[in-house]
Amino acid sequence: MDVDRDVDKIREDFPLLKHVTFLDCANISTPNRRWLEAIMEFWRLRLAGRDDIANHPFLSEKAMHAKKEAAKLINAKEEEICYIYRVVTALNLVKMLIDWRRGDNVVFTDLAYPSSSHTWFNLRKLGVEMRRVRNVDGIIRLEDLEKAIDDRTRIVCINQTAWTTGFTYDVRAVCEVAHEHGALVVDDAFQSLGAVVCDVEEMDVDILVSGSYKWQCGPEGAGIFYIKEELIEEFDPFYSNYLNIETPRGIRFWFPDHDNVKDYEYPPVRTADRFDMGMCTGDILWGWDEALRYLNELGPEAIERRVKRLGGYCIERLKELGCKVNTPEEPEMRHGLISYTTGRYSVDKESFEAMRSNMPRPIVASLRYQGGVGGVRFSIHFYNTEEDIDHAIEVQRRVLKRHS
Repeated sequence: MDVDRDVDKIREDFPLLKHVTFLDCANISTPNRRWLEAIMEFWRLRLAGRDDIANHPFLSEKAMHAKKEAAKLINAKEEEICYIYRVVTALNLVKMLIDWRRGDNVVFTDLAYPSSSHTWFNLRKLGVEMRRVRNVDGIIRLEDLEKAIDDRTRIVCINQTAWTTGFTYDVRAVCEVAHEHGALVVDDAFQSLGAVVCDVEEMDVDILVSGSYKWQCGPEGAGIFYIKEELIEEFDPFYSNYLNIETPRGIRFWFPDHDNVKDYEYPPVRTADRFDMGMCTGDILWGWDEALRYLNELGPEAIERRVKRLGGYCIERLKELGCKVNTPEEPEMRHGLISYTTGRYSVDKESFEAMRSNMPRPIVASLRYQGGVGGVRFSIHFYNTEEDIDHAIEVQRRVLKRHS
């Protein structure tokens, strides 16, 4: 399908769009019919006794196929990817991989989602310094990041797209600065992957994590943990998964001499699977596989073009109303996550509530603040239209008129 020409057909795959104006995938995406059907098919097969098809992820071809689709989406090798349950799980995994020393530091920003800051806090007990870079009017300036990074920086943790303002990093530029000092860049791409092209090879990012249920339009309970191939064997995870070892016999359960010591005294596999914590379930991976296929069929480049165009249209409409847009106007610094304020918190809140209660067709958006910036947040994806944006703008106009 063509993401522009076939938008009406695409919208049919998201049934909720018949009833609401949905501008909130940065919170949680509206379900896609294809992944819903895949999950139901998994359970229909289980009810039919077909455990040979629908089983644990490591025994299900379709569940494992999601890794191929994820690798394709971010231009990675399958060996560089494992599954995660939530982004916070992955960030804690990264924290446990590092041999921390007193005097080390972690760099994050005041726009970082709380999991990208809080995760590191207890490292202070080990003498690790927390360095927080402040935003300037909703933007993280590269020169400010550069000032915070030095030769004792172990991790630079960024959110590729800021969840409150929509500011989107030049990830490659961040990596160049961090790598000059030997630091690893951990990119939480939850608010970008699925909306824009995320090419890990081009970005040169060390670790990328992302969940399935926002801009990827998938079910909750799965996600990507990517790590550069050359870094995989540098880390021996403290968390052990008996399924991911270099055993010559594979799954040993049906061997008469199966032994729970000698059959497991092997090193971890030499792929990203050594970091797999085994938290994803088969049915969710069946659904996520379909969600990833959907994105790859539409094409990340085509999705990015449409999302950025609609984001730009939204910014122009908001400016016509006199609202202050927190999101950068430049397309290279944003996509479809658009944040704005009326100038008063009370009116922002009233606007949000007016949209939610707008009948017969509610407008689903969010109200988000952090780092001294925020307001109403629209997250505009490929299934949205100019008419969706106009609908939200009209409700906002009516609220502002009451206060004029």
